[in-house]
Amino acid sequence: MSGVYLYALLGATPEAGPGVGVCEEPLRIVEIGGLLALVGDVPEALPPSTATLTAQDAVLRRLAIGVDAVLPARFGTLLADDAALAEALVPRRGELAQALAQVAGCEQMTLRVWGEQAAPLAEATGTAHGPGARYLASRRRARQVPEVEALRHGLGALIRAERAERHDRPPLLATVQHLVPRGQSARYLAEVEAAAPRLHPWRVTVTGPWLPYAFSEAA
Repeated sequence: MSGVYLYALLGATPEAGPGVGVCEEPLRIVEIGGLLALVGDVPEALPPSTATLTAQDAVLRRLAIGVDAVLPARFGTLLADDAALAEALVPRRGELAQALAQVAGCEQMTLRVWGEQAAPLAEATGTAHGPGARYLASRRRARQVPEVEALRHGLGALIRAERAERHDRPPLLATVQHLVPRGQSARYLAEVEAAAPRLHPWRVTVTGPWLPYAFSEAA
């Protein structure tokens, strides 16, 4: 199915123009309710392969050089036309504008926590009454990563936002996504390396910098 493929929301129009997309299609900027949507007109939906994922990342990384804020869309977001794009974005423009502002000037570092056994999680205070309260309590516990508490002092000044997910499937115990200022990845890595001896019996691996994909998913 042909249509309008949404790559990302941008904080500004690229001075050199948006260039071409994954299918070599000319990219264009569509202004919708104060949002700038980067789109391409494609003949069919893009297949979710390593090649297309890598190509889409390359398109966005190229644009990020000259644009302060890039909020990547979920891979495969294809709409019928510009009207359908507007229908999808306008009701959520406030939320999306906030997400775009959050990632401005930032990039993502991904921290994975490894070990044979998870650290004890803090118990919720009080008694959770009802399914809704119990669900919220479980979600709070799912975001706890006490294994990396020793990192927080050194990383605190760098972290603009955090998203954490527990796995508790040894040896992978958790994944933590950090939003940090662009250009600070080397400092981030140095802080993690310096704190590594204090993390025993757990260890961490770091990848990045990435575009803020995890923080786009939240939006």
